[in-house]
Amino acid sequence: MGCIPEEVIEAWQGKTMPATLATVSEDGEPNVIYTTFVRYHGDDRFIFTDHYFNKTRDSILNGSRGALLFISPDGRSSYQLKGSMTLQQDGELFQQMKQGMPPTLPGRAIAVLDVDSVFRGGDRLDSE
Repeated sequence: MGCIPEEVIEAWQGKTMPATLATVSEDGEPNVIYTTFVRYHGDDRFIFTDHYFNKTRDSILNGSRGALLFISPDGRSSYQLKGSMTLQQDGELFQQMKQGMPPTLPGRAIAVLDVDSVFRGGDRLDSE
């Protein structure tokens, strides 16, 4: 198992609200978006479908790290997962995500968050 504790994976699988994804622009300006087209891929990875990313896309292409925030199904805990981000416009992961999307959405790329730290509220859950 990687750095994401089972507690967090279970909370993710049961969540009902959209999650948020935060990045930072090249000049340090934060950007946060709601995201519903995201899935846990295993191997400490979350995959986001880029349909209409603009500032988020630019931030990732400029090397921004990312933070995924979501609320537990019971609403009592928030989880934040941080890590490096990449953008992919082809390959197996991209094709898998594109197949699962409605054809009316552009599906321009996928953003991959490789998680290296996990928090519940202010408490770090992964081993540093």
